[in-house]
Amino acid sequence: MDAKSLRYKICLCMVWVQLALMPTVYLMMLAIEGKPYVWRWNLLAWGMLTGYLIGILALPLSRGLDKPKFLKWWLRIDFAASILLFIPFYFTFIVLKANFVSERGKYVLFTTGGGMGKPALRLGKSDGLWIKELYNSDDVGFDICDEDWKVNEEYGYSSLKILNDYYKSIHVFPIDSSIYHHHKIIIDTYIESVFHASSVCYDKMEFVMPDDFSTIEYRDSSSIKYQRSDYTQLAEIEYRSYETGNILDPVLITFYRIEKGIETINGSDTLLVERTKTEKQIRLPKDSVAWMSPTEAHHFINSLERRIEP
Repeated sequence: MDAKSLRYKICLCMVWVQLALMPTVYLMMLAIEGKPYVWRWNLLAWGMLTGYLIGILALPLSRGLDKPKFLKWWLRIDFAASILLFIPFYFTFIVLKANFVSERGKYVLFTTGGGMGKPALRLGKSDGLWIKELYNSDDVGFDICDEDWKVNEEYGYSSLKILNDYYKSIHVFPIDSSIYHHHKIIIDTYIESVFHASSVCYDKMEFVMPDDFSTIEYRDSSSIKYQRSDYTQLAEIEYRSYETGNILDPVLITFYRIEKGIETINGSDTLLVERTKTEKQIRLPKDSVAWMSPTEAHHFINSLERRIEP
């Protein structure tokens, strides 16, 4: 077999591989659409990149070869389309690609985003060809050591520390909701111990409560935020101004409510929309509301919400 014949067969093989990749990549995207999964080993991102590289390389490789007219035009159009679309694809590739940070057995810490996407740190569990996302945080750490996070399958929780030169945060959250909830007394005790050991050292602390999977979030000593399990904010207790750091005279407690409403469009069409509305603000003397631990804040906000409900 001479060199031209070999080049022709390689070029033809590349075209068939690219044609096979098109429906394959589409089905791979469809398989995880709207689901908390990413493909292991970045199979989706690498599959897309392979298709674009074939489109760019096949035409130069086929130069000087006798080709059917259809193949000739296909290679030219494919080359032009790959060049034009490569830059937007590159940013998509950066967002889709999972950057693996640390691994502990079947549990994996990885980051997504970057480029045009907001970076996020995620913890997932290997599940066949996928990694199922169990937790995500906007606090991104790229140099997380094995000592900075742990997984306890017996009680269904994980704890994670994100440390760098200018920012420190700590997180406690479930990896198995049913086990986490079943051991809520143990989890509450663990959360309290982490809080009291870390309250001075960390800029942010975030704890998922085992009772109802709500989240208690601390921003240094300025505020305590309470989010429901669906991540909608319910309440915030502010002790000081986050922007200035000045201590507030009264402690400000704000309750929020998500309201659904119907918005009219073009006179006849309607659209169901959600609006975040401040339900109630309460000002209390600063000495009457102490700085609370997660279980105390959880109980306090729930009790206060029941009392102010209309």
